[in-house]
This record gives sequence, structure tokens and C-alpha cells, in this order.
Amino acid sequence: MGKRVIIAGGGAAGLTAAVFAARQGAEVTVLEGMERPGKKLLLTGNGRCNLTNLDVALSGKYYGSGAAVARKLTEQFGASEVLSFFEELGLLTTEKNGYVYPYSLQSGAVLGALLSEICRLRVKLKLGEKVESIQQEEERWKVKTASWCYTADALVLACGGKAVPSTGSDGSGYALARMLGHSVTVPRPALVPLECNGRMYERLSGVRCRAAVSLYRAISEKNKNEVQKEAVLLKKDIGELQWTKYGVSGIVIFQLSRFVSTASHPQQMYLEVDLLPDFEKAYLVAFLERRAALFSKERTVALLSGLLHEKLIPVLLKNAEIPEKLSCGEVDAVQIERLVVQAKKLRLSLAGTKSFDVCQVCAGGVDCREVSDKTLESKKWNNLFFAGELLDVDGPCGGYNLQWAWTSGYVAGMSAGKEKKEEKGTI
Repeated sequence: MGKRVIIAGGGAAGLTAAVFAARQGAEVTVLEGMERPGKKLLLTGNGRCNLTNLDVALSGKYYGSGAAVARKLTEQFGASEVLSFFEELGLLTTEKNGYVYPYSLQSGAVLGALLSEICRLRVKLKLGEKVESIQQEEERWKVKTASWCYTADALVLACGGKAVPSTGSDGSGYALARMLGHSVTVPRPALVPLECNGRMYERLSGVRCRAAVSLYRAISEKNKNEVQKEAVLLKKDIGELQWTKYGVSGIVIFQLSRFVSTASHPQQMYLEVDLLPDFEKAYLVAFLERRAALFSKERTVALLSGLLHEKLIPVLLKNAEIPEKLSCGEVDAVQIERLVVQAKKLRLSLAGTKSFDVCQVCAGGVDCREVSDKTLESKKWNNLFFAGELLDVDGPCGGYNLQWAWTSGYVAGMSAGKEKKEEKGTI
């Protein structure tokens, strides 16, 4: 009989760990707290499941205490290895701008491929079995649920973080890790919409536009006795921006959000939005001056008509102190320059982020300095391994977080399933 391995968690990382542990000859049991496995996996990529990304710099895109670990391990088991793995499982894929999806564009195909392999390898999948406590006795793990006590030689914790708790990621894995003496960096929502201060958002709700968005941290406030210092640019991205009744959302916002959620004072941050990122300021000033002459008898909304969504135009005019009742011919050069500045540098004051209920992943988790950078084994306990979002590793949108799930699941599963324990690595 092979080594007995328990996987706590039946998500992307847990199922992958189960496959590779079983391929090592281990007798594997997966304990999943929900009534069906992979519930969160089915939601990824808006139901299309962005498997990975062909970005050549993929390994360097991770954050958290495990950034270096993720870099090292994704260089060993990266996008090409993931694609080979799923091809072995009979899954065809398609790619668009480096983003890789199942060919059917249905996340259920990915989950189905994993579950078919689980079945083929005779992995035991126990549903509705949420792990409540863990202890080690005589080098064997005792894993207790509400209904049973399971024993194993090795244990992989892949319980997920706190993102979308309705899928089973309720943060209970952090409590288990703490129970075993591991440090946990406070989890924060990442890849999440941002809440903003102000009254204009209700009228802009539902508007989508392409924009370049920069996240700044203010150094000091301007007052009578002090010259305002230049703010620090933290991150910049370009893509689709979605306006909501509480603030802003969309992929371009998700890419910046983890820097807001992990900040000690997010209220000192602000966004600068370029609504016309394909045009330079000088070009736009000259263009609008020509428009003003061309539409001299029309109202000022005509200046930006056709360039921006009609709901955005009144906001920019108000910020530029240009009355809508004026005609274009009455607008002077100074006002046009102010309008262009608003279109290119629209400032949004931040209140914070939305909750775990709507975030895609978490920033924070089990401190990766306490696990091996070779095997993901605990440095505190023999035959205890970690995988997936439970660890303090997070990446941007675009398949990077699922790539980490596959990579960490592979490493933890291979390591847990081996009969002989390898020497632990260091970070």
C-alpha cells in the first residue's frame, strides 16, 4: 500500500495536488467542505476559465511573501507544463492575446477533465467534509471533520483564502494554519472593485470605456504655507474601465486594487484616469479648438460628443467649470485646456475596496518564509504541505492566479505523494 495522503480542499490547487500525489502511487483522499468540488473554479474567467497566460515574464508577476517562491516554482511548472498536463487529460485549449482558455470556453470542461482523472486514479473524494481540526500523533496526521476522523501520512492544506466565501473559501484554512503554529499575513481583497468618494458615480453607473488608470499615493496636502509635493506613482495600467454607483471596476481597476487593499491608509491614495489615452494633450487641445469653431452655435457638450460616452461629458464640463448652456463659440482657449486636463487627468478620490464577497483572489495568507521553496512543505512540521490561495501569493488578472494553483498543486502533490521525504529548501 502506498503512502496515505489527505488533501484538504477540492478546488483547483487541491484537485491538482490529488492527481499528482496519486500518480506517485499514494492512496489519496480529498476532503471538500462544499457539496460539490471546484465551485470557485467554475466562476473563473466569467465562466470561461482563464487557465494560464503565455506571458514570457509570467514567473515575475507575483506578489506577497511568496513572490520569490512563485517565481522559482512557475519557472519549473509554468504555462507550457500546464497546457501539456491538460492535453494529457483530453482538454483542448485556445489562446487570445496570451490568455489561454478551454476550447469550449466553458470552465466546466476544465473541472470535468480534473474529476475524470481523479476517478481514473481512484482518488477518494469526500464532499461536505469540512476540516475542523488537525493534529499529528506519532508522525501521522489526524484530520477531523464533523462526521469522521481521517488519518494520513501526509497532509496538503489547499483550503483556499477568503475570496467569494459562498464557494467555500471562508478563511477556515487560515485558522488551521494558525492552529499548527504558522504565521498568516492578514488577508485583504485583491482583484476587486474600488469605492470612491463623490456624487457623480450614480449617474455614471454602467458606463464602460477604455482608459489608462494610474494609482498615486499623496505625499502631503496643499496648504497656504507649504508647496504640494509630488505624489508617488504606485501602479499604472490600461484597459476597460467600468463605472459603478459606488466607484470603479473592470480589469484595469482589478490590476491596481491589491495595492489599495494592502495599504495602511488607502484614503491617502487617488486614481488619475486618462479617458483618451491614445491622444496627446497638445493634439487634443488643437482638435477641440477646431471643433469649437466648427460647432460654434452648438452647446458645449458637442466638444466631446463622439469621443466619450455621453454620460461622461457633463461631468468633465462641470469639473472644467464650463457651463453646458454656453455655445462652443463662447468657450475660450483656457477653458478648452482645462477640459482636456479633465479628460486626461480625471482625479478620483478613493474610499477603499469592496469586500471579499466580490473579489477574485486574496492578498495575504500563510507566510511563505515558513515553507520550503522546493516542496512547499512546512518548515515546522514534517509531511505538511500548502498549496493555492491559502499561501501568501497573488498575481494580476489574466490566468496568473490559476497558474499558481496548478503550479503549487503540482509541487505539493508530488512532494506529499513521494515515499521518501526530500530535504527542505530555503527561501
